[in-house]
Parts: sequence; C-alpha cells; structure tokens
Amino acid sequence: MRIGILGGTFDPVHYGHLRPAAEVLQQLQLDQLWLMPNNIPPHKQQASASADQRLKMLQLAAAHFPQFAINAVELERATLSYSVTTLQHLRQKHPLDSFYFIMGTDSLVTLTTWQNWQELFTLCHLVVCYRAGWQLQPDNPVYQEWHQRRQTPAQHLAAWKHGENAAVGNIIMVDVTPQPFSSSALRKAIAIDQLQSCREALPTEVLDYIVSQQLYRE
Repeated sequence: MRIGILGGTFDPVHYGHLRPAAEVLQQLQLDQLWLMPNNIPPHKQQASASADQRLKMLQLAAAHFPQFAINAVELERATLSYSVTTLQHLRQKHPLDSFYFIMGTDSLVTLTTWQNWQELFTLCHLVVCYRAGWQLQPDNPVYQEWHQRRQTPAQHLAAWKHGENAAVGNIIMVDVTPQPFSSSALRKAIAIDQLQSCREALPTEVLDYIVSQQLYRE
C-alpha cells in the first residue's frame, strides 16, 4: 500500500490538519492516510490535553474521512517522538508499503534541526504542502536535496504508474487549499468560552468532546 503519514500534537485536531491531508491523499492517489499523534514532541511544548484525550479527538475526526486511520505508535513510546525513529519502525513492520511523510514548507526549511534528517530520504517520500511566508534558500543544506529530488504530484504519479519511481526519496511539492485554523488559536478561544468561533474549525463531535471534558479551560 501507499500510505500518507501526518504527524503532530493535534491539540486539538482541526480542519487545518484534516483538509490538507485529504487533499494530499486525493492528489497522490494514496491508499490510506495515517494520523500519527506524538507523545513528546522535540520541537514543541508538551500538549495540554492528555494522550488519551488527543487520541479520542482524532478518532472522532477521522470518522468523517473513510481512508483515514490512526497510528498511535508514538504515543506508545515514552521517549521523544523523532520522525526518523518512527519511520524506521514502520519500515521494519511494513516492508512492502511505501510511506509519504507530510509536512509544511516551514518544516522543510528547518529540516536540518530534525534528528538524522538525511536518513528520512532512505525511509519515505516527503510530501511538502506550500505554506505562505516560507521559502527554501540556496544556502540551506536542504536546498540541494530539494533541487535533486523534487517532483510535482503529476510527475510522481506518472513515474509510479510506469514503475519508474523508487519506493523512497522524492520530495513532492503539493498545493493545498489554505486553512485559517491553528490549534493555539482554538485553545485560546475555548479558554474564554468563544465556542461559536470554533465551529467552522473542527468537527462538531470534536468540539462536543472538548466541552464535555472541559479541555483548554482557564
């Protein structure tokens, strides 16, 4: 199978995560999309909601997307959630599958801060969603990799259908519809009881769960 992976804290999950992931799945004709909540993020502060609560919110959200599934491998580890470690584990467990690791342009630009970042190209394809305000500069060590490995979705699919694509190593640049939502903004709105402003940002079941659990309240 060809499987997309979207990792994150998901604190809470919202359409800024879900809709771009669905567009990537469609544009690359993937078989599945795995939402992968991390436990201890190396580049972010610890989540406000518990691991179980974030997992429940993801399950409620994924129910709206038939090809989405949850992979909780990082929640099961008590160590930092390094992507390279996770992908090594997944490649060992699923040697016949191809993985498409989804990130924004901001993550590509700062990829050198990730542990063993160059090894990612031996484990998966990188799918980079354009994000306004971020641009890869020629003096960035990632630039040469990007220049050699980049593809459009159309180029990637054409090569795949002709059996010409490697199972790993491409950087696929994808245009997705911008979404005006962020987890931090939602947490702030919920904290001051501005729930109505959150209804367009996340599935109703997720918001109902947040209210029932009194998450993000001051």
